[in-house]
Amino acid sequence: MIPTTYKEYYGDETRWFIGVVKDINDPIELGRVKVRIFGVHSENVQDISDGDLPWAQVAVPITEGGSSGIGTNIGIKPQAQVYGIFLDGKNSQLPLVLGSIPKFERIPDIDLNTSSAVPDQTQRPSLTGSPHDFTNPNYEDPDNKFLVGSTNVEKAFNFFLTPEGGSFTPAQACGILGNFWIESAANITGDLNTKATSAPPERSFGIAQWNSSSNAGYRYQNL
Repeated sequence: MIPTTYKEYYGDETRWFIGVVKDINDPIELGRVKVRIFGVHSENVQDISDGDLPWAQVAVPITEGGSSGIGTNIGIKPQAQVYGIFLDGKNSQLPLVLGSIPKFERIPDIDLNTSSAVPDQTQRPSLTGSPHDFTNPNYEDPDNKFLVGSTNVEKAFNFFLTPEGGSFTPAQACGILGNFWIESAANITGDLNTKATSAPPERSFGIAQWNSSSNAGYRYQNL
């Protein structure tokens, strides 16, 4: 079929895409990534493997140098959901990533599509009869289930790596614990002190020193 229109300039016809990053190890260290693009690349790796995906260039902010190796490293990680355009239009062989789109990493605990899923129920479901109901004979102590380790800092580190603790990376968990270490004076006691309190009149409590004042939004009481 003969096209009815003629495109004089390649930018006259663009194609947008959304995909998932599969590889960030650019052999020529230009910050390129390999993206499995929805509607273009099959989800079946038998049809096209991650290694056969084309390298996508990544747009960087104008605050970066952009030449002669000046600037920071690209921060996109594997499994990130990204969007962009194909520089070659419908040929779809020259992808350019423009940004990333946040997404859920795991399925929510409840069905958010049901008519009963109003905000309060979504965020604070009833605990009656649930595994977290202390009156439930099948109740399992979360301290024994999730806090594994010989010290408080080890228990907290292991907890933050679990889905229940936020599925943080080891580096992120260490960042959180670094704050707790100072807040609870662990640099003096040698371990996270869950009973740490500040001197009056501040009145802050616990490993993160939750403050009880109205100026702090009653963080301790809300906790």
